[in-house]
Parts: sequence; structure tokens; C-alpha cells
Amino acid sequence: MKQKKSHSSKDISMKRSLTNTHIQLIALGGTIGTGLFLGVGNSIELAGPAIILIYTLVGFFLFLLMRALGELILSDLNKNTYIDFITQYLGKVIGTVTGYLYWFSWLSLGMAELTALGLYFRYWWHDLPLWLPGSITLIILLMINLISAKVFGNMEFSFAIIKILTIVAFVLLVFYLLITNGSTKLYGAISFSNLFKDGGFFAKGANGFFSGFQMVIFSFIGVELIGLTAAEAQDPKKTIVKAINELPVRIILFYILAILAILLVIPWKQVAINDSPFVQALGATGIKNAACIINFVVISAAISSTNTFIYSGGRLLFSLNYHGQSNFAKCMGQLNKRQLPENALLFSTLLIGIAPIMNLFLENAFHFIAATSTSMFLIIWSIMIWAHIRYRKQTPEQQLHNFRMPLYPYTDYLVLGFFITMIGLLLWVPKDRIPMISALVIFSILILSIKFIKKIK
Repeated sequence: MKQKKSHSSKDISMKRSLTNTHIQLIALGGTIGTGLFLGVGNSIELAGPAIILIYTLVGFFLFLLMRALGELILSDLNKNTYIDFITQYLGKVIGTVTGYLYWFSWLSLGMAELTALGLYFRYWWHDLPLWLPGSITLIILLMINLISAKVFGNMEFSFAIIKILTIVAFVLLVFYLLITNGSTKLYGAISFSNLFKDGGFFAKGANGFFSGFQMVIFSFIGVELIGLTAAEAQDPKKTIVKAINELPVRIILFYILAILAILLVIPWKQVAINDSPFVQALGATGIKNAACIINFVVISAAISSTNTFIYSGGRLLFSLNYHGQSNFAKCMGQLNKRQLPENALLFSTLLIGIAPIMNLFLENAFHFIAATSTSMFLIIWSIMIWAHIRYRKQTPEQQLHNFRMPLYPYTDYLVLGFFITMIGLLLWVPKDRIPMISALVIFSILILSIKFIKKIK
């Protein structure tokens, strides 16, 4: 029998069942998903070899964002999510609005991953309906998430190991072939010359360079998952600091070196757009069954990311509603006997399940959903860094945690300026304009709705 009352201290405290190993592997695995395995092809087509510079720039600013969020998290480990800090320092309206936008953003990410799954499975079965793999995967992942956070952590541990070992092996293989003057039948010599021929490093010019930011930012979404695990981490003070400080290494290895390896094998103009460039590059090396192996890994990455988004979405919806008084809030804001937000998980997963249906109506559903997710996260990240600025202004020096944002306040304003610039950029780029406008409209409607509800109360 489920617990009916959800507002006691017992009910709102989730079980701390995620170990140091879980957190580290979730942090590692969280940086590797469909945005890298599939979206990088689209990014390379838009920006050419300069995509490497874009990944470096975005990675730098998101590392600074995580330093700010890490300081917030460690200032009060009793809070469940970033939304609690936004509510405290920016007000309940902004906190509630950001919370629901954040929750919906995680769901849209899950939709993007499920859409990509259909494309991956078509590598083996060309006529397979795009909606089928995602639907089956979603049901299985929901059942796993309803068991315990530890089972989720164990599953993510396994997926992260697969992704990490694959990318490390891929990078090492390509650089071995580079040193030994290896070549491919399809694309010729494996060489740094691929970065500079066909128009040079900035082959697509300024327009192409700026157009490449959207998918690159999408690739990094999920990096802040580290903070969402704090409420269920056994030793958050140690593990969160370590996971955040190791972020630059992960960016260099899993993004910059991996993309460089792809471009060493395949001239940028011939990189696949609708299939995984990793599958394409490994297939070109001539290693038997290599393409099939990497496609399996790419599928596991999409399943892993979807699993993460179900986990995150359920906990965000729970956190937003456990103090609510409406029937919906009371339903979503309760834990079951295993101290899991069961109702919030079920409802979030049901909405993610819309994605397979969208494949029946939208020809390019993945890219539309990805652009919309990117747009919403830029708004959310801007609010997060704003909350950190307010936190530092309101907190006396002697009460600050040792883990602090370096060079505050200059870095905070630098990061905020970057996010606002990216919002303006997406409004300027034609292909990203509608998703960005949609995100701003949704944000505005949420603000007006919350204010109206407060007024009539």
C-alpha cells in the first residue's frame, strides 16, 4: 500500500543509494549521448572542421556553469534540485516556471533520444518502423526506474563503461593508424590534411561557424545531471567536487579527440548526416564487424540517455509538487514504499512516449526536438547562473563553501553573457529560429500562468 501523505520529512527524503562509483560513471556517461553519436554529423556539415573549436568554446563555458552550480549544491545538500535554489534566490514564480520548463526540457531530450533509436536500428533493418524501438525501450526503462535508484545507477554504470571504452578504443585506433600511415579504401589516407582541404579549417565561413553552435550545445545537455544525483548520493561533498573538476578531461577526450578522430578518417564533406559518423568512420577502417559493434554502442548510448532523462524528469516533477495542495500536486509529490517518486516517473514517461508518435507526422523530428531542447536549456542555464550571482551577493564570505566559482563575479557575468548571445544567435539562424521562439513563448506563458494562478488564490 502506498504512502498517502507526502509532506512529512520522511516522505520527501529520497534514499541515498548512489555510491561514489555510480556518481563518477553517471557524470562520465552523461556527457556521451545522441548529440555526440548522431548530431555531430549535422554539426560538421554546418561548420566544417571548425566544429572542433565550437566544442572547445561551449565546453569551457559549461565547465564554468558547473563550477557555479557545484557551489550552489554544496551550500545546502538538503535541497533536492537546482530549482530549490532558484526559488530561494530568485523567487517562487521564477522557481516554479523554471522548474516546469526544466522538467519539460528533460522530457524533450528523452523524445529526441527515442527518435534517434529508430534511426540506429534501421542500420540493420531498413524497413523497421521508427516508432517501434523507442516504444519498447521506454516500457523497459520505466520498469527499471521503478525498482530503485541503485538499479538505475548500476544500469548507468554499465552503459557508461561501454561508451567510455568504445570512444577511448576508437580514438586510440585512429591515432595508431595515423602514426602508421594507415588509409581507407573509401576516403584515402588518414591524415590531418582532412582538416584543411576542401576550403580550410573555416570552410563554411562565419555563417557556417555560428550555425554549428545549436547541435554542439545540444550535445552537452545533461552535463548538469551531477547535481540532480546529490539528493541520492552517499557522499555528495566528495563525489560532486571530483565529478565537476574532472569535466574538462571528459570534454577533451569524449568530444574534441573523438571528433578529431572522425575528421582524420573521413573528409568533412563526406561525413554522414542522418547516420552515426562513428559507425561510418569505424566501418571505413576495414576492421571486420566494426561498424556493427559501434552501432550497438550508439544504441546503448541512446538507451542510457533516455534512462537518465526518465530518472531526471521524475525527480524534478516530484520536487516541484511535494509542497503543492492541488490533487495533481499531491499525486505527483509523493513517494512509494521504496522512497521513489513513482507517480512522477509514470507521468513523465507517458509524455516522453509522445516521441514515437511524432515520427509518424514529422519527417525530421529528431532535429526539431533537439533544437527546441537546446533553446529551453539556454534559458534555464541563464537563470541558474543568475541564481548563483544572487546567492553570492546574499551570502557572507565566512559562510561560503570552499568549492567556489573561480574569479567571481567576472566569470558569472561572462557565462551569462555567453548564454544570452547564444539565444540571440539561435533567433538569428533561420533553421533554429522557430524552436527558439517557441521556447521563449512557452517560458512567457508559464510566467503569466503562474502569476494568474497566484492572483486568483
